[in-house]
This record gives sequence, C-alpha cells and structure tokens, in this order.
Amino acid sequence: MECKQQTVTAVGIVRQAAFACLLFSIVMTLLIVDGTLADSEAEIISTQDEIITYVNHTAKLSCIIQNKNRQHVTWSRVTFMNDTQKLTNLLFVDLLKYTPFSRYHLTHMIERDNREYWNLEIRNIHVSDQGYYSCVLTAIKPISKIFHVKVLENARNPLFALRSTLDTTNMQRRSKEELFSSLSLSTSSILTIILTNMILIII
Repeated sequence: MECKQQTVTAVGIVRQAAFACLLFSIVMTLLIVDGTLADSEAEIISTQDEIITYVNHTAKLSCIIQNKNRQHVTWSRVTFMNDTQKLTNLLFVDLLKYTPFSRYHLTHMIERDNREYWNLEIRNIHVSDQGYYSCVLTAIKPISKIFHVKVLENARNPLFALRSTLDTTNMQRRSKEELFSSLSLSTSSILTIILTNMILIII
C-alpha cells in the first residue's frame, strides 16, 4: 500500500515538474518574442527631404524602411490646403499602382540587414509635378515621411548665367586694361632707354 502511495506521489511530482518546465518554456518564449519585436520595430530611416530637379528629367524619392515586416507601404501626392487640411492623391499601395499617369514608377529593393528601398520615380517631370509627396508605413501607429520636389524650368539659372556673363565680360575688360597698361609701361620704358642712350652719346 505504501509502495503504491509512493508511486502515485512520484508520478505527481514528475507531472508537476513537467508542467513547471512547460510553463517556464512558454514564458521564456514569450519574453524572447517580445524582445525580438521590440528590437525590430519598423521605422523610416530616409534622410532626404528635398529633391531638386529640372524639367524633363527624373526625380527619385527614396523611402528607406527598416524592419518593414508584413506592413504595407503607400505613396501619395499631398496638397496642403491650410495648416489643418490636406488633399491626398494615392499613387501606390506596395507595388500596386493607383494613378493613371505613366510617368510614375515604383521600384523595390531589399538589402541583407532587413532594410528596404521603396523608390518613387517621376519621369519626364513637369513643373506641375512640383510639390509634396508622402511615404507611409501602415501600422497600428502609421509612420510617414514627407518629401518636397522642386522643379526648375531651365538647366541653368538665368540669373546665374547673367552673372557669369557679366563676370566674364569684366574679366576680359580687366585683361585688356592690364594688357594696354603693360604695353604702355613697356613703351615708356623703351623711350626712356633710347633717350638716356642719346643723352650719353651727346655727352
């Protein structure tokens, strides 16, 4: 009888130990998962804010995302009506295109360190494309990055070109003045030498 009781007690202890081990494993697994998720929190790490380009060129807006996981990326054009209101035109959700304009392209590249590049390209860009664009990472707390695109009509700034032309003209004028000045000095020096020689001959 005592042997049976001891066996039952031993089985109970083994079961309790097994249950404790299982509970410990579950808790540790949850802690590890929570730590992993905390360490791999998604973020947009792009440092670029303003893109300056010229008419008919290509503007490239690079949205760099760290630890995207299974979240979605959206690209939109944003028009600010005032300080509190804005108009948003959806361009892309992930690689799915929502705009009818063929000049908009999206490329996607993944690097080894869990970094992803979602690059919006505006090809053959027009002055009307100038403005603000947003990259949004959809999550419980969405993360966004605003880019400003500035489009110049000419490859060379007219004021800069005019200033360069004026500077070139002034340099040429100064060069001519220096040349004439040096020629005048050379002529006066030659005349001085000739007069001195004539005086010496006469003496």
